Amino acid sequence: MEAAKIESMIIHHLNRALPHHKMRDVYFYAVLPAGKFFRPSLVWSIAKDLNFSLYNLSINNINSNLALLSSSVELHHAYTLIHDDLPCMDNDLVRRGKACTHIAYGEWQALLAGDGLLNVSYQLIAKMNHPRVQELLKLYSWSTGPKGLIHGQSLDLSHEMTESFTNTIRTHELKTARLIQVSILGSALLAMSQSDRSIEKKLFTYARLLGINFQLIDDLSELASTNLSQHEIDVNPWLKFSDESLNTCIDNLKKFEVLSVDLNLKSTNSIVNKYYEKMLGEIETNIQTIHEHLKNKIDLAPVIFLMKNFCNIKNFN
Repeated sequence: MEAAKIESMIIHHLNRALPHHKMRDVYFYAVLPAGKFFRPSLVWSIAKDLNFSLYNLSINNINSNLALLSSSVELHHAYTLIHDDLPCMDNDLVRRGKACTHIAYGEWQALLAGDGLLNVSYQLIAKMNHPRVQELLKLYSWSTGPKGLIHGQSLDLSHEMTESFTNTIRTHELKTARLIQVSILGSALLAMSQSDRSIEKKLFTYARLLGINFQLIDDLSELASTNLSQHEIDVNPWLKFSDESLNTCIDNLKKFEVLSVDLNLKSTNSIVNKYYEKMLGEIETNIQTIHEHLKNKIDLAPVIFLMKNFCNIKNFN
């Protein structure tokens, strides 16, 4: 699914959900232009891998169940970013190359826009007509609620995340992996005509490994900058828990590759390939700077090798 198609669906769903009021501008500013559309892309790719007929039927239907889930996870992600940036949380100034929503429009406007997008994300699920929508809603609310993404945010803001590497991985699992699990397993629930717990359990683990390593690799790429902010120095696990970060990343990459081959998700794995290739470019180009930040305490060659090896698996291409 091309990014332009995903974006057009999001615009359509936003237009139908938002009031005719100047607050519309705040919502659209916060959501678009979007990032990589990583999560909605996973929704479409899983359906393509598991049920190509459903994928074909849904791709041109702007109100199909897959289209609704695709927009839902992206709007939910956007809400978390708006709230992440607020002064009471990370207090960031820039997001995706432009002023954060609270800087551009004001703090209460950003807070309410985040609240609104959170509600729209569930409103889109409520529009679905599917026998497994209740299962999807249970997965969604568990993954993103008080025991999921929101708890991960509390571990981050309370600084419990940096107290131990176990806490760091738990935070990555909750803040990053959970919404990726909604995208992947949620799409599978819509795509499979009947429940297959064996495949669903594998997809749950596949998405968990992907989410944790997504964040660990992103943390590593952050060290490509010559000058690190104090916040980055305080929270980046590769600086504080170098050996643990390396070993966990290697172990997860190995497990993920085995599971990827087993599941044979060609379309989905190609999306992972694109992410790995982008990160490899960033890491390899700035490897000397990264090693300087790490004080040459660890060898990153195994991580780079495993990422390249995954990208070169013929079955995925």
